[in-house]
Amino acid sequence: MHLLTEGDPTRRRLLQAALELLAERGYRGATTRAIAERAGVSEVTLFRRFRSKGALLREALRGLAPPLSPPDPNAPLEEGLLGLLEGYLGLLEANRAFLPKLLSELLRHPELRGEGVPEGMAEALGRVVGFFRAKQEAGELRKDEPPEELALAFVGPLFARFLLGEVLGVRFPLDPKAYVRGYLEGRHGPRRRG
Repeated sequence: MHLLTEGDPTRRRLLQAALELLAERGYRGATTRAIAERAGVSEVTLFRRFRSKGALLREALRGLAPPLSPPDPNAPLEEGLLGLLEGYLGLLEANRAFLPKLLSELLRHPELRGEGVPEGMAEALGRVVGFFRAKQEAGELRKDEPPEELALAFVGPLFARFLLGEVLGVRFPLDPKAYVRGYLEGRHGPRRRG
């Protein structure tokens, strides 16, 4: 789990500690005392920077930045999709312990969600959608679906597979090339390449 770069190191430590404890102990267990202790500051310092635990946790969630590099829009379509798949699977694996707990807490405590998509996630998603849009404009993907839906259709099943695997305690094997070929079936544009 990565936070957007924060200039103030104390603030960054508080945000990181808040996310870690939210994942480890849930909303109720992530007390301000425990967060301050993990960050190496006093509770007074925590409350000087954030008016409440909820405000701190919402800010930490807004600053999440997935370490996901979108594919180069000039890369061949299948190569770009394989790169995106690799990055996405790496992101899921790196956050294996964090994501299911985070989702659970967001469902139980809607006040954590705040307004809109967290900034770091929105930026990463925008770059990924940009790849699909560029491939539509190049005629490599059909244009009858919005690029956002194309992106969601690519990563959505991976996320569902990951969550189901976590719930069942099973790792489902995945052949990346077969996944990409299956995704592209029926989605190639009129100028099919390659």
